[in-house]
Amino acid sequence: MQGFEKILEFIKNESEKECMEIATNGNKECDRIRQEYSKLEQDTYWGIVNKGSKEIEQRVEQLTGLAASEAKKMVYATQQDMLDAALELTAKKLSALPSRKYNDLLKKLDIEQGCKPEYLVEHFRDDLEKTVIAALFD
Repeated sequence: MQGFEKILEFIKNESEKECMEIATNGNKECDRIRQEYSKLEQDTYWGIVNKGSKEIEQRVEQLTGLAASEAKKMVYATQQDMLDAALELTAKKLSALPSRKYNDLLKKLDIEQGCKPEYLVEHFRDDLEKTVIAALFD
């Protein structure tokens, strides 16, 4: 029976050796898979971060453009309000002028006599320049 026991011992040792090899190879394969998935996880994470960063940059550009556009609108509205106030004041000052001075002004501007101050101011609204405003206030 000693031969049989030697065979069993040999089979046992070979099995243990094979099991150790299988376990070692399995552990190596698990480590390789973990590293691969860790890299994939990092690549996916940074891909999402980079995509988010690009989307944020695009959104910031859009909002910056929108803010600039809104600021221009506000500046334009303020300019219009200032012009309206200046024109209203001009119409009041023109109305307060003595008749003779007002008619001289109309003649200087080559406008028909009897034109009301409000019409005169509206007539020059679009192309009113500083020199015309200065002439109206002289």
